[in-house]
Amino acid sequence: MTRQTKATKFARIAQMTRAIREGRKPMPKMRADGSVGTKPTVPCPDLPESEVMALVLSWLESHGCVVDRMNNGAGYLNGREEYGTYGIIGGGDFVGMLPDGRHLEIECKKGKGGSLSKEQQKRMRRVRRANGVYEVIHGVPELEYKIFPLTTGHQRGMIDCLGDRK
Repeated sequence: MTRQTKATKFARIAQMTRAIREGRKPMPKMRADGSVGTKPTVPCPDLPESEVMALVLSWLESHGCVVDRMNNGAGYLNGREEYGTYGIIGGGDFVGMLPDGRHLEIECKKGKGGSLSKEQQKRMRRVRRANGVYEVIHGVPELEYKIFPLTTGHQRGMIDCLGDRK
């Protein structure tokens, strides 16, 4: 991993200052490899990523989302001597759809936070630009905060409260 030069650091500061002046949100702090750190938006228990993934999968399925585990990586496949990649580069840990049919991707990170790679950031922008949902989740409390409003159960509750549709 290469160190950030003074010129690169100055260019990033200038870019953030320009964004603030124009009323745009400045870019998150980027690491030398292009990744950005992630932290939970609501308090989450500090669990390893594998436990977070198991809890997220059961929550999504119990709330009507159709999801599958997406394995991504690279290596020697099928015992061959050829090196290859598999999966969608930057794709979330879970790929599926919400009960209303919209595309859903969930990237799980350990409870206290993690790192979102350059490829994952690019994939997130691409999915969101196409009106899909791509979220970084650190635990079930954050999942409920971000995804529950998008499930039909919550929408049904809102419609019943209005009283004009059922």
